[in-house]
Amino acid sequence: MRIEKLLITAFLLTSSTALPSVVTYTSSAAFEAALTGNPTLVENYGTFTAGDLILPGSTFDGITYTNFNLGASSTQDGIVSNQFNSFSGLSLGANQSNGAAQFFFDGNSFDIGFASAVAIGVFFNVNANSGTYGIVTPVGNASTGSASYDTSTFVFAGLISTTPFTSAQISSDSGGAGTASYNVAEMILASAPEPAAIALTALGTGFFLLLRRRTAA
Repeated sequence: MRIEKLLITAFLLTSSTALPSVVTYTSSAAFEAALTGNPTLVENYGTFTAGDLILPGSTFDGITYTNFNLGASSTQDGIVSNQFNSFSGLSLGANQSNGAAQFFFDGNSFDIGFASAVAIGVFFNVNANSGTYGIVTPVGNASTGSASYDTSTFVFAGLISTTPFTSAQISSDSGGAGTASYNVAEMILASAPEPAAIALTALGTGFFLLLRRRTAA
């Protein structure tokens, strides 16, 4: 009877779609602990050179930078900058008006695409008490304030979802104060085995055990 129940459970897992469940994080330590064992991609821009432009549509290290939304700037590109605090000595900024500034202004955002992931986390380099910084994905959103730092001068926003996703938007908001400027010191993406693959493994194991029991009988 137990084997038959295992087969039924495996069948339900492979034939039904669960609603997405999202857990959000403002602590990078808690986020990274929850991802223990998951394959991760970490982008800290350490392999770039200061001044490298990130053009819309370009792909680096498995991340496609779809759009930069820089408001009135005459250029709508990203730029790798060495002017601000970071983990690697370099960070992602905005190429404001052809180099007039190398950071994202309040309300600026950028869109990225990537291979199927179940988690994303972003370290924002910001001024204290400057605004809210966040991530928007098709499965859910995460944000963090700036009243206190996660580490150094960085605040952190992250989410882990039961449903994979392939895109995200990174942005800031000060509620009209004009203070939520930022650079991105690091992004983390994590993938996981497809639930269907896990269920199929259970299904195959169940059939094998059922066959053994009937052969023994």
